[in-house]
Amino acid sequence: MGEEIAISLKNISKCYKRYARPVDRLKEILLPSKSYAQEFWALRDINIEVPKGETLGIIGQNGSGKSTLLQIIAGTLTPTTGEVFVNGRISALLELGSGFNPEFTGRQNVFFNGQILGLNKEQIEAKFDDIAAFADIGDFIDQPVKTYSSGMFVRLAFAVAVNVEPDILIVDEALAVGDIKFQFNCFLKFKEFQEKGITILFVSHDSNSIKRYCNYAVIMNNGRIIYQNKPNEVVNYYTNLLFANETVKTNEELTTKEERNLNPPTSLTVGGNLEYRYGDARGEISKFSIENSEGVCTQTFISCEKIKVQLEIITKEFIEFPVFAMTLKDSRGEDIYVTNTYTQNLDVPNLPANSLVKVSFEQSINVCPGDYFISLGFVSLSQGNITPIDRRYDAVQIKVLSLNNDHSSGIVNLQSKIHFEIQ
Repeated sequence: MGEEIAISLKNISKCYKRYARPVDRLKEILLPSKSYAQEFWALRDINIEVPKGETLGIIGQNGSGKSTLLQIIAGTLTPTTGEVFVNGRISALLELGSGFNPEFTGRQNVFFNGQILGLNKEQIEAKFDDIAAFADIGDFIDQPVKTYSSGMFVRLAFAVAVNVEPDILIVDEALAVGDIKFQFNCFLKFKEFQEKGITILFVSHDSNSIKRYCNYAVIMNNGRIIYQNKPNEVVNYYTNLLFANETVKTNEELTTKEERNLNPPTSLTVGGNLEYRYGDARGEISKFSIENSEGVCTQTFISCEKIKVQLEIITKEFIEFPVFAMTLKDSRGEDIYVTNTYTQNLDVPNLPANSLVKVSFEQSINVCPGDYFISLGFVSLSQGNITPIDRRYDAVQIKVLSLNNDHSSGIVNLQSKIHFEIQ
């Protein structure tokens, strides 16, 4: 295996045995020739390679096999079949509570957990002040961890995980427990690790975090990796999987000619952009355009100028509780601004079949210079359920230029006016 590969999984599967009654387990021990168990395959045929220095995002619904996969990589579970190759020291922050003894104090658990991760006592002592400072739990460091809140617990666990000089860091959704300051510090640590070339496996239900911090991402469903691609494309497909009543499709199935050209979900090139489009096809966003402040259709704008996004929507069937939406994303696909008729409390009547609806979104493009994407949506919100009719993610890419030679950086443009006086 090449030195450039941090993790390699080949044909990994994990099977558990389920017994209808406790006595069935005993029967199987006494009569090994007969099985009384029902097999449950938590993982099936996982194949993936993670290069050194990559941040891999893993998303999927509860029960999809994410945690089982991470435990196999971390070495706390053994696969039923397949080969696992890990190149370097792993530090894993998995289920809340794993690796800590609730009767020990925080200080004792730092030394206990550090030794499990491969450090000796002298190395842990040298790092202890940094760990305590990052956890920031004060005098609770000398109290039993069973008295900790979930937030304090994960702060200490993460502080240990990132201060043992790992080659590979695994984080399974734990950061959602901490407060905003702690999450900010964690993601600063992520950036530091990425700059050092440390490999990160990151499980999260926060799609924006996946897009912001990961180089690559995969979707797990029913114990399999069903799709892998750049984070923005993966999140788009995952959103479809969550909200649309579509059959789950794999990478290979999504690349067939029929899937690209005929049926949603589909990825297609529109005006040089890779658009991701899906819905139940009871209606469609048939046309759209973007105008600048002078009423000219264009894809290039000046920061802070007023723009108008216009849609034409055609219905094929009766639509109950229609909602029209627009989203502005940055170049990585992270949402910057999301709006729709529902959140703005606009009362849109039910639409008969064969209706033509013209919708416009007028706003100032108050963002700093850069490349952005606009996504469009037409959904039905009936009895609290969102049913996509035509979602056009990343429908068009736009470029925003600087205003009055102002090269301020960031995301939003607050049009700051700076005054100074020298006396």
